[in-house]
Amino acid sequence: MPELLWNPVEFLEALNVVPTEGEYGTYYLYLVEQAGLRLELSVYPLDSDISVKIYAGQQAEPIINLQLLDCPAARVAQDKRGQYIEFAAANAFTGRYDETSAAPYGFRLWLNPYLQIEPYSYPS
Repeated sequence: MPELLWNPVEFLEALNVVPTEGEYGTYYLYLVEQAGLRLELSVYPLDSDISVKIYAGQQAEPIINLQLLDCPAARVAQDKRGQYIEFAAANAFTGRYDETSAAPYGFRLWLNPYLQIEPYSYPS
């Protein structure tokens, strides 16, 4: 599997936190707290894996635990509803992909105005 296509600077700006970085860039862990929720977003660019965990309050176990294996690309985007990160689903398309355009379907992590995760698809 090729390396994850993403822009770490865009993630830094969107999440507004400096990630914990693994040795040699093996992973990036972003910890974000917002409105009583805690987001733990782990990006493993060399493996193309993403882990999204959302915790409520002091709860020990996440209320959302999403593991995306072989995620080909991720991009930060914004529209009139707010800002989000789109994670392309594995094998969502054929051929070459550029993270600046949208993948046909995958998962969207809303950052603003609230934390939420949802599946998405664009019309073909």
